[in-house]
Amino acid sequence: MIYDERSIRVLYEQNLDKACKLLTTLPVAEGREPRIKGLSGWVFQQTIHYCLSQELRSLGLSPEFREEVPLLGRAKIDLLVGGVVAIEIKSRGGFNKGYTEKYKRYKAEAEKKGWVYFYLTGSESYEPYRKEAISTFGKDRAFFLDKEGDWARFVNEIVKILNR
Repeated sequence: MIYDERSIRVLYEQNLDKACKLLTTLPVAEGREPRIKGLSGWVFQQTIHYCLSQELRSLGLSPEFREEVPLLGRAKIDLLVGGVVAIEIKSRGGFNKGYTEKYKRYKAEAEKKGWVYFYLTGSESYEPYRKEAISTFGKDRAFFLDKEGDWARFVNEIVKILNR
């Protein structure tokens, strides 16, 4: 593997810092730092996209990557790889009990489209939410980058799907 959990975290944090600094240079920002909720999630998603594409290329695979792919109503898949692997990406896990209820609906819809639905989060410190994600997505489809080895497991599971 080119990356591991630690190197991804470092890359994400460096790029989030760089994004914030660059946004302060916009004339309309007048030097103010952005305080927008979605920026960290977007940078995390871009980091995962970048690292995953690098990993797959190193293995001789070059699937198409599509972002924000419509799924159901206003719901979108964060990243669709090879037209078959649908990935929900969260920088920091769940925030309330039952947060996976919508993902159960999304998973069913993704499967109707022939997609395999994955969940990847940068961290999940609350064990009941971790278990809820595993229960919803399945142990081979839920990945936590605060757990050593999960990045390699994530990449390997995607490779299995792409090589079917």
